[in-house]
Amino acid sequence: MKLKDKVAIVTGASKGIGEGIAREFSREGAKVVVVSRGEAEGLAMAEELGSKEGRAIYVRTDVTKSEDIQALIARTVETFGRLDVLVNNAGYHISKNVEETTEEEWEFIQNTNLRSTFLCSKYAIPHLRKTRGNIINISSMVGLVGQPNAGAYSATKGGQIAMSKGMAIDFAPDGIRVNVICPGWIQTPLVDDWFSQQKDPEAAMKYIFGQHPLGKIGTIEDCGKAAVYLASDDAGFVTGITLNIDGGITLGY
Repeated sequence: MKLKDKVAIVTGASKGIGEGIAREFSREGAKVVVVSRGEAEGLAMAEELGSKEGRAIYVRTDVTKSEDIQALIARTVETFGRLDVLVNNAGYHISKNVEETTEEEWEFIQNTNLRSTFLCSKYAIPHLRKTRGNIINISSMVGLVGQPNAGAYSATKGGQIAMSKGMAIDFAPDGIRVNVICPGWIQTPLVDDWFSQQKDPEAAMKYIFGQHPLGKIGTIEDCGKAAVYLASDDAGFVTGITLNIDGGITLGY
């Protein structure tokens, strides 16, 4: 198993891409700290991953709050004695251009997507330094190519990429690797909901699938397996990269 007995925090782990990462980490032997605001879903995920056997815990956390994040890190180390991997996955999307976005919405998106990445990394790094661990930030293809009506979201995703490259340089002497995953269209409840809201969901799905050179969209397992690689010793000489999990769709931009 590639992550045997490593301890990993995964924010936003109760659904979507975070769920896929948490499951794949667990399959590869990691002890997983499931982080989400939704307690029922988070507890269910932790139980699935082996909370009764000491293989997982759930920690309810609002990633916009420094005190919650510090408590999360402390609980992780108190429970498992170490921290090897931090996955900053929690995030939110709002479909508005910059003119339409209110100042309150801008602040919310920045805090949820970008400030949370900063805070979680800041308080995890002292512990990752001890284990020569690594950070994986879940950005988006939007951070590379932009997206209509997503000014605030695009800013946060581009910011995650830039910050990750800077951290990769800063903490390389400590043996800490920092990498980014940029998912494209992934089969998640959010994407399923988007398809269902279109006038012709079947036609919309056919169009989106057709935009991908591989002829399909990705799965949460695809993202999970990519995260396993970056978290494992297989990627021991890999830092500061942006790994696109997008079926080749960004090749057309």
